[in-house]
Amino acid sequence: MNSGTDCNKMPKVRSEFHAIITEDELDLFLDNVKTVDCDLKTPYLASAIMRQAEFTNWPFRKLNYFKEGKDVLEDYIAENPNNIEARYMRLLCQLNAPSFLNYDDKEEDRDFINTHIKTANLPEDFKQTMLFNIKKHTNK
Repeated sequence: MNSGTDCNKMPKVRSEFHAIITEDELDLFLDNVKTVDCDLKTPYLASAIMRQAEFTNWPFRKLNYFKEGKDVLEDYIAENPNNIEARYMRLLCQLNAPSFLNYDDKEEDRDFINTHIKTANLPEDFKQTMLFNIKKHTNK
């Protein structure tokens, strides 16, 4: 898979994704991330698509945003099963998804992340962010 030419923008993609609070920030992130020419952005784009469900009151639209983002993320993970960031983004989505959606690979993803975090080719500060966010959303 071609990883694009713009992967030097990934630190910005990561930090901007984690800073999203409002619908306007989410919309801006979606506009910006779509212009990044790097396949590593895909899990963040997929997760942002899913997060759009937080800002609509229409049940069918909520479900459509969720399904669209989930499909993109699952396809990416199927092609890149050892990508720790994709597993991390999926875990965050699962931890925040309503249980009736049956989106649950949490234990598998948590185990994968814990096993591979030390050797992942990621900045140390981002590894700490990942671990902090996972711990914040779970009792483990």
